Amino acid sequence: MLRVQAQYQERLAVEGAASLAQAASTRLLQLLREVRAGWSREVQVPAPVHAFVSRSVASMEAAAAAMARPGADLARLGVEFRETGMALVLFLRGLDEASPTVLAELLGEPLPRSA
Repeated sequence: MLRVQAQYQERLAVEGAASLAQAASTRLLQLLREVRAGWSREVQVPAPVHAFVSRSVASMEAAAAAMARPGADLARLGVEFRETGMALVLFLRGLDEASPTVLAELLGEPLPRSA
């Protein structure tokens, strides 16, 4: 998704056509729907993690939808989309690699006592 956004951003910087901005918006929103659908199938996701992912995807959806508006600041919206997407990717990769103890601490769960 970030690769697709970067490709559209490059083309928009050169071409700047309203039809291309509409196409970028439509494609990115489609990809975000797929991300949201995939994420909804995840089981046993702690509420704070689910909330963070949902807010991030919603922010990216807002930026993608705004790209289709006439006179939209495409450079700013591209930065917003990309920064949120990168933070989300790094968060999810870190989550995959985090130990259960670290996750429990981040989520505010009681830690097991050590001897």
